[in-house]
Amino acid sequence: MNQFNEPAAQPTQVPMSEHALEMQRTQAVLAELTSRMKKGANNFYWIAALSVINSFVLQFGGNSYFVVGLGSTLFVDSIFVEIAKSFSEGAIVVKLIGLAISIVIAGIVALFGLFANRGKKWAFIVGMALYGLDTFIMLAFQEWMGLLFHALFLYGLFGGLQALNALNKFVKPAPTDFPQNIGS
Repeated sequence: MNQFNEPAAQPTQVPMSEHALEMQRTQAVLAELTSRMKKGANNFYWIAALSVINSFVLQFGGNSYFVVGLGSTLFVDSIFVEIAKSFSEGAIVVKLIGLAISIVIAGIVALFGLFANRGKKWAFIVGMALYGLDTFIMLAFQEWMGLLFHALFLYGLFGGLQALNALNKFVKPAPTDFPQNIGS
């Protein structure tokens, strides 16, 4: 009620146009696809982080590890731990070299996560191919849980790639400066 005892005017709601509704639906789909792409890409970060943790644990006396981590870093760590056993005084240096190599490998995987999160299709494809190859290391060592989790994370990465492909159908990717018609 206002000062004249009249009911206050209610704001009128203007119905949304079909165009506005379609824009709202499109934005919702884009947000969902972007979220799925990023969730898939973030698997690279998990793989890298758990691999680094595994490396620290194994290089400094532990005997357990996360099965999601890279088989390649487990391989490197195992080799350098064995080499370090033959050195009495320089063992820590040998272990640190092995740790540095494993961190570089994990860092490369994290870079795939960075570029995949930015919507780079090549990062998903190359990263998945390398992680797929890494799966064979788990198979060679008959690490069945590691093999299972590699397959699970590959599936998550593939879901991110599928979301990126669907996203690219809605939004044209930015042009690259890479020559498109070489030799045409």
